[in-house]
This record gives sequence, C-alpha cells and structure tokens, in this order.
Amino acid sequence: MKIITSVLILLLGFSSCNASKNDTPKCDIQNPFEEYTWLKEIKESLKDSDVEKTIYQATYNKQIVFYLMVTDPRVRLAFGVTLWDSDGKIVRKFKSNESEDYEKLVTNRIALYKHLPDKKE
Repeated sequence: MKIITSVLILLLGFSSCNASKNDTPKCDIQNPFEEYTWLKEIKESLKDSDVEKTIYQATYNKQIVFYLMVTDPRVRLAFGVTLWDSDGKIVRKFKSNESEDYEKLVTNRIALYKHLPDKKE
C-alpha cells in the first residue's frame, strides 16, 4: 500500500506541469505574482513608473517564460526583450535586430499585468 501511495504522489507531482498535444507547457499557477517572489518584485517596482508597461507570460522552447515590455503608445523604443524562467533566471535576450525571431519563437503570450501610470496634468 505504501508503494502505491508513493507512486500516486509522484505521478501527481509530475502531472502538475504537463505538455499538451502541441508540446506547449501548461502549469496550473493561479497567481504567478504570489508564486514567484521575483516576479512580484518586478510588478511592485512599476508603481512609480510614468510609462505604461506590461508583464507577460509566454512559451519559449517548450517552457513557460515571463517578460516585461514597454507598451505605452507614447514611447518609441528600440526593440529588446528579456525572457525569464520561473526561477527568475534569464533564458534569452532578444536584441533590436531579433524582433522577427521573437515573433516566431515566443508564443502563447498572455498579459498578466498592465501598469497604467497616473495621468497627472
């Protein structure tokens, strides 16, 4: 009985993050900002920004990644995106000449949080 229970626990642990038929990872994380302290710190650091920024979750090389992007229509920046894994480690940095690679390789983009600056005029 102990062996069966141990095997079931292992199977449940391995099934918490499964690849679907498309080999797209799917993790059942209800609130990544509570799950990942480093991501929560990034979100909190945006409160004083006067520029609209969005934190995204996406898929890159069959793993869940996160990134921050300036999404303010008033700001024109050179393209550049840094992808982080769930541990907050850099997975890849896309440089200004790699926007096409980014479009092809980073899929299933979901906006997790959008910081809207206070409109003080």
